[in-house]
Amino acid sequence: MIVLKLLGVTLLFAAVFLYDFSSVDPKKKKERAAIAVIISAGWLVAVLLLFAPGLPGPTEWINQVTKPIWIIFYSEG
Repeated sequence: MIVLKLLGVTLLFAAVFLYDFSSVDPKKKKERAAIAVIISAGWLVAVLLLFAPGLPGPTEWINQVTKPIWIIFYSEG
């Protein structure tokens, strides 16, 4: 079952990639690279969530990274 979901997600992202990538002028290499990076990152997150649905969301990741900074500015007591 997970293989079918993985195949479906991959096909969906491949279709979006081909549509977006082909609509950009071949001379605009930076835009094409940005599209490739964004689509790849989205696919990676989707696959990670397929295999580990309990992963924390992006806001929780940012909170964990910035927690030491906030402790410095807003010390308790």
